[in-house]
Amino acid sequence: MGQTPEKKGTIGVGTLILAFAKTFHWAGLYGPDHPVLAKRVGELHAAFLSHLSLEPEKQLLLGITRDKVLYRNEFLGEGQDLVARLAESLYLRQVATMALDESVTPEGIVALFRFLHGPPAGEVPVSPEQFLREKGIRGVSLSSYNYKELLSRRLVEAGRNPAQDTAREENLWRLLLTADSGTGSEEGTVLEELSDSPEILQAIVRRAHEIGRRQEQPASGEDALSTDVLKNIFRRIGALVRTLPDDKKQEVLRSLEAGSGRTDAGGESPVGHLDLLEARSLTESFSDDEFLDLLASLLSAEGKGGGRLRNAFGIIAGERDLRESLLPRVGEHLKESRRVKDYYSVKTWETVEKLLLSRSEERYVESDHARFLENISALRGPYLKRIKEKSPLPPAILDTFHPEGMRRKTIVILLEFLRSEKLESEFPDILEEIRKTLPNLVSRKEIDLLEITLLSLETTAGSVREEWKPAVREVLLGIDFDQIIDLAVSGDPGNPDALLRILARFGEAAAQPFLDRLLNEPETAKRRALLKLAGTLGTAAVPAALDRMDHPKWYFVRNLCIILGEIGDRRAANSLMQAVSHTDHRVRREAIHALGKLEASEGIPVLGRILVEESFFAPKRDDQLRIDAASALYRIGGTEAIGYLHQAKGSKRKAVRSHCTELLHSLQEAP
Repeated sequence: MGQTPEKKGTIGVGTLILAFAKTFHWAGLYGPDHPVLAKRVGELHAAFLSHLSLEPEKQLLLGITRDKVLYRNEFLGEGQDLVARLAESLYLRQVATMALDESVTPEGIVALFRFLHGPPAGEVPVSPEQFLREKGIRGVSLSSYNYKELLSRRLVEAGRNPAQDTAREENLWRLLLTADSGTGSEEGTVLEELSDSPEILQAIVRRAHEIGRRQEQPASGEDALSTDVLKNIFRRIGALVRTLPDDKKQEVLRSLEAGSGRTDAGGESPVGHLDLLEARSLTESFSDDEFLDLLASLLSAEGKGGGRLRNAFGIIAGERDLRESLLPRVGEHLKESRRVKDYYSVKTWETVEKLLLSRSEERYVESDHARFLENISALRGPYLKRIKEKSPLPPAILDTFHPEGMRRKTIVILLEFLRSEKLESEFPDILEEIRKTLPNLVSRKEIDLLEITLLSLETTAGSVREEWKPAVREVLLGIDFDQIIDLAVSGDPGNPDALLRILARFGEAAAQPFLDRLLNEPETAKRRALLKLAGTLGTAAVPAALDRMDHPKWYFVRNLCIILGEIGDRRAANSLMQAVSHTDHRVRREAIHALGKLEASEGIPVLGRILVEESFFAPKRDDQLRIDAASALYRIGGTEAIGYLHQAKGSKRKAVRSHCTELLHSLQEAP
């Protein structure tokens, strides 16, 4: 599908997008009342309204990627710097689709663009949707949903047909109640409609839950469905979920989660009879592997939420894992995800593993034996209290039995077992037990114990049998350095010195997640904190940084130059000399500074050429580059470098001439 044919008096959508990008740029340069900006926005608004007559339902939908814009099935603005800046600003705020209609005003466009340039000093950053609501901006919709999903499902409010959706919902509800589950054409129609319309599926699930709740309250006098009919509805939805790809599966699960319409005031979702009935019916015919895949999709779809489906699935997982058949399968998925280095898959399966382990602990705590011990403790409580008052235990003994002390002793014992283990059948099991404890140490901020564990594992990796060493190194490389880096930049790491020692010791493993975080971090303050932290990684991070020196984002390359200069490894000299010729002058400045910090003599010819070459019409910012080159040559020193400083004393530029004279004068005064 190509672009809509243009009418007389209108402009093409590509030109319109470029006009939006230019206005976005000007909004960052001029104040909101500046006449130049007002004129430009007025022209843009008129062109937009003129083009809007070509759009279906008079609404312009644009998909947002990191550096270009998607219009229908065509990418626009690729290679255009202004469009890339606008797209990136929206992308970093998790906007996937922008919709504009005829009610948008020039003032609304200016307010939106100034917001995208960043909040004024002293204001708390808010989400784009919240900003639009607070400012009352009409005609603009910013959504995190994928552009093509919005187009195909007609979720934009102006394009909806409530009567038609209600009719489809009623028809699907009737089919779910009356048709038998099977493989016929009617069943296929039901499943296809549900998979293509998550909003209708959500309404159907909500209706089923409302009817189920009425069934729990017979005094209401309303008709209710039997439990078997409700089970049949959820079984058929389960058959739909089983056949879907992962992305569609997550959409259906989100609809199921939203369909119940019940949460506590605190955000927690209690698990009731209907929730368990729904979860059991959905997964009744699932194998263990299919159940785990569905559970992983549910956790990925929920993110950090603690929804009712998650809690219901947790109960069912505990019931299914009575014979401990699920945990080994989760372990296999974890190993495979680590092998292919799929970070998000590893995180998902680790969450599944934690959920299963927590259910196992709850099963144990709720057993009859545990209740018996609690009763005994309650009966003996008054007696023990009197004994404690007369002869209190020393604090050292009490600390030993504190949960944190018990964890520490358990890990120390496991590490000792690992170092002394000789049996091939036992070593992997002990190592796996240690691996399971590491994420909890990070999340609880027990940095001291984490440092002890990692150093012990590193020592063990050098002393065990050769065929066991890769497994130990894999555990070390599997540490969640992203979370460790988060603690380091958050300002509340628990023990900052131990945290820095961990990053310094394992700089090679931490380098890749550190650089990924530096590239994608939207907050300026946190980027500065990351740059201060970079030197901690040491020379082990240099290869990873050098591999990314050709990155297309100039600010990332500039930050890499700063890091390489702080680390001071001479291996970076060649890459920094290439960065001196970068198209962006800010990158060139930092590359020159870094060469000076490295005192790299091989960079003298490059720096000397920058210093002595000049043209009559050179921009003023080139003077600063030449001054930086002179300072770098001064730091490097040597006959050749000083010779370039003498040549630059005759420069036509006064600033360059004065700076070189001062540097040479300081050399003469030096003892």
